[in-house]
Amino acid sequence: MIFTSTDIAAHFSSDRFNKGWQLFADGRVSTPNIQRGGELITALIPQAGSRQLRVYVRMDRVKNDIVINGECSCATRKNCEHVAAVLLQALEDQQKLLAKKDAAPPSMARETAGESRNKAATIRAQRQQALVYILRLDETGVLIEPCVARRLLRGGHSAVRYYEPGRATSHTPARFLEPVDLELLSALDRSPRAPDTGIPLLDGPHSALLLEALLVTGRCYFEAAEWGLRLSPGSARRIEFQWQMDDFGCQRADWRITPEANTLLPLSAPWYLDSHNGQCGPLQSDLQPGLIHELVNLPAVPPEQSDKVQQRLQRIWPESAVPPLRQLEIETAPRLKPVPCLHLTTVEEQDWAEWSEQYDFASLSFDYGGIELSRITPSTRIKEGRLIRVQRDNKAEKAALNRLHQLGFEEDEAWSRHIGGDCFFPEFDFPDSETEVWLDFQLEAVPALRAEGWRIAFDHFRYHLSEVSNWVCDVDRLEQKDWFSVGLGVEVDGQHTDLLPILLEFLGRFPHGLPDREAVETEHFIVPFTDKQEEQRLLRLPAARVLPLLEILLEIYDGAAPAGSTQLHFNRVQLASLTALDRMDDDSHLQWRADDDIRQLAGRLRDLDGIPEVAPPAGLMTKLRPYQQQGLDWLQFLREYGLAGILADDMGLGKTVQALAHLLLEKEAGRSDRPSLVIAPTSLMFNWRHEAERFAPQLKVLVLHGPKRKEFFLSIAEHDLVITTYPLLARDRNALLAQRYHLVILDEAQVVKNPKAQAGRVAREIDARHRLCLTGTPLENHLGELWSLFDFLLPGLLGNSKQFRRFFRTPIEKNGSEAVSHRLSRRIRPFLVRRTKQQVAAELPPKTEIIQSVALEGRQRELYETVRLAMHHRVREEIERQGLARSHIVVLDALLKLRQVCCHPGLVKMEKAQPVKQSAKLSMLMEMLPEMIEEGRRILLFSQFTEMLGLIEDELKKAGIGYVKLTGRTRDRENPVRRFQDGETPLFLISLKAGGVGLNLTAADTVIHYDPWWNPAVERQATDRAHRIGQQQKVFVYKLICEGTLEEKIQVMQQRKQALADNLYRDGANNEPQWDEKDLETLFGPLDKDEESGTAVHNAEDYICQGR
Repeated sequence: MIFTSTDIAAHFSSDRFNKGWQLFADGRVSTPNIQRGGELITALIPQAGSRQLRVYVRMDRVKNDIVINGECSCATRKNCEHVAAVLLQALEDQQKLLAKKDAAPPSMARETAGESRNKAATIRAQRQQALVYILRLDETGVLIEPCVARRLLRGGHSAVRYYEPGRATSHTPARFLEPVDLELLSALDRSPRAPDTGIPLLDGPHSALLLEALLVTGRCYFEAAEWGLRLSPGSARRIEFQWQMDDFGCQRADWRITPEANTLLPLSAPWYLDSHNGQCGPLQSDLQPGLIHELVNLPAVPPEQSDKVQQRLQRIWPESAVPPLRQLEIETAPRLKPVPCLHLTTVEEQDWAEWSEQYDFASLSFDYGGIELSRITPSTRIKEGRLIRVQRDNKAEKAALNRLHQLGFEEDEAWSRHIGGDCFFPEFDFPDSETEVWLDFQLEAVPALRAEGWRIAFDHFRYHLSEVSNWVCDVDRLEQKDWFSVGLGVEVDGQHTDLLPILLEFLGRFPHGLPDREAVETEHFIVPFTDKQEEQRLLRLPAARVLPLLEILLEIYDGAAPAGSTQLHFNRVQLASLTALDRMDDDSHLQWRADDDIRQLAGRLRDLDGIPEVAPPAGLMTKLRPYQQQGLDWLQFLREYGLAGILADDMGLGKTVQALAHLLLEKEAGRSDRPSLVIAPTSLMFNWRHEAERFAPQLKVLVLHGPKRKEFFLSIAEHDLVITTYPLLARDRNALLAQRYHLVILDEAQVVKNPKAQAGRVAREIDARHRLCLTGTPLENHLGELWSLFDFLLPGLLGNSKQFRRFFRTPIEKNGSEAVSHRLSRRIRPFLVRRTKQQVAAELPPKTEIIQSVALEGRQRELYETVRLAMHHRVREEIERQGLARSHIVVLDALLKLRQVCCHPGLVKMEKAQPVKQSAKLSMLMEMLPEMIEEGRRILLFSQFTEMLGLIEDELKKAGIGYVKLTGRTRDRENPVRRFQDGETPLFLISLKAGGVGLNLTAADTVIHYDPWWNPAVERQATDRAHRIGQQQKVFVYKLICEGTLEEKIQVMQQRKQALADNLYRDGANNEPQWDEKDLETLFGPLDKDEESGTAVHNAEDYICQGR
């Protein structure tokens, strides 16, 4: 439909038109939706917050005029400034569309050629058309809107356009009109018109007859032809009246139709409309039609007017039995000070059939001794069957009104009339601030108002902000072993609410991951939830409590939780996540509803100090230091609850002793009905055996090593402790996996940091009740190594590899997130115990000596036996020839060569020794140094052999380890000492002769004797370079001893023969040892009793033949 701005302006006051123009100019109108060729226009106009006004405009052409009937969801409702703005926007869109059309007018030839076809199409169209009558209701009355409609193949009609009734008499009637339509249109043309739209009204003395005639056509519809209800004549029904009194004592005539109908039509005679069944019909009553009409339109009768109204009705309608009004006496209440009552409410208004809108407002009333009144309601109120008149305190009410104005609320008169009370809306700075304004009002203003004596109520208010009074955690065991169901809940206003669905929905706010806790600026999160009454509300949750829960959910479900979940499922390992909940118990009301052992486990996972102390095993041959006792307590705690962990103490603090104490305690308690398995690097295998023999001799130990180890596979179950090595895992896989173990221990567990490595895969297959890792460096290069260890120990604790990378590794390593780093630390804290030297310094002696055993392997072992046999043969010959006293030099040379083989085959001046490149002692040293440096140790490394220091230098350079060096060839002794003391380098290589005396190196806290000297006094002098007056740190002294060699035998002789240790050396400068023939036989004894072999003998013969 074509219209102009003049048509628009004619339907609005200048004020409303100007306001509409401003809205249009500001671009506040969404693109209008134009239907029916321009007869129907709909559009949205954004308001404050999320509100939108919905505008519906119907345009009709009456004769030569445009009739505009606009409706809006604002308080004005009819032809407001919003309707004007929508029409102006539609006009602009219409003009733009017309401007684009640039087609030339069709030629006359084309018009002539198509003329016959057009006439035929017109006849067909006329047969397909019909006139329908649309019945509508509004405040003006019953409207009848004639429309030209298409007949639908499926039956019924589709409205096309309004048909002006006058056209039937002033023009040639359309062919689709039937004779009855001409009569009906003539009657409608004579009927009154609605003032706003010009549509005929059913009014006057014959309106009931006219409606009956319209119904008989079968083309009368309610609301619309295409989607409305077809109306048909219905039988007569009965109407009854009675007075209904409201809370204020006002009475209104209330009617009831039987059978039920929902609408009474105000016609010349009363009719009903049953919109459920599509029927209209007459109403029967004992009252006259005029009285019925008056009762229907009579406003509410105040109590003081009831008598007068009763007399008036009886006077005007004497022939009808007018229903009597109730007469109540009015009592005046004593004067009271009112209590301001503020009701926060959300209502949903149905604008049209397909549109609805929610409105949020505050309504103000005043409580006078239990009688609540608004400013615009009457001062009377029914209370306990009595009509009470309240003496209003206008001054107090005015003050309350001003207080609301101070808080930014403005009264809306239209809405006040709509709800029948004072209605207020807050002011918004911008559209998106509506939620924020209501929340701020509840957080700041509501407490203040309550403190001033106001009463605040929430009536279906969607922004009702609730606080949590209690947190609840329900933990129940599932039928599946070691699985638990965990329910999270909060108590809000005395009602329990499941928290999990709320948190899962809230988690959707963070599609790219949770923020760091420190980065969250707000102290609280506001989340929507539905209470037990199915009302929408908001819940205020502390961010410090919510974020740990969200982190748990994100990790467990990886962001995709089952819809409607109300419980979490945890295994025993994941139960550690609940420590985040248990921490809240310190400052909030957290109710744990779980078995005592579950609560106890969660508490101990949270606080390791709460782990009970256990008595050390009776057979342990040493006294545990306090921190070692705590380590034993922790190991027993892990065993008790079926958990696993990493003992990551600094090197030298006794990880092996703690593990052996744990194993021995298990044996003594009768729990270790299976063997336990230790997997260690080859270099540490015999160290385990020696430590077990020394500290736990009751343990029956089996070392699986060497070519004859397979002979002992069948006896594994007969031992308490089985020791094997990482290189043998793959080779002995079937034999090892055939046995079930009580405990499996990975020593230097970083060896299996690569989960794809063969040793790591076999270790994961081992069937053991309990698992333990020992390592001083659980993390060397990246966090993936830590995940690998825990994936062996407690699969699921840190998720799978992909989850760990997403939730921990990437945020920490790439983004530097301290918050995630702290979260990871909290997660693994119960399962990782690490004490540094500094932390337990008070429990350590000033100097701790540690014997580090090294096992010779392969060709180095063969070389040692070769040299040993040859040297033993030579020494025996020399003693037989010259006697023991005169063979001293030969003996020293023989022992020196054996020591050189122990240090490194490269030191041995023998052609057969040159191909041997491996050195077990050097390999162990290069394993120890990185770990020590990682711990922050300052190390002095002594060797008697300057050439050995050179070989060590080569390895240090390959490993990128910085060092300084001091030998007899060093001219500038001051510079390396200064660099080490100043902390420039962590490692000082020193030859025993050059640096054994005269140096003050108190920056050192670790001394390594690579090749322990024969004379303990010389060793002590070297050690005293660090352990001397001025040293503030505890000093660790390591002696690298090759197992089974003369190095170990010297140590044994010193321990067992104290006299030899005291008298072995002469006074004075001669530091050479003294021995007898029995001592020499011991020193030149084989590595093992059965070590004599043909290969070794032949090599020895070759060596002797070389004249060595």
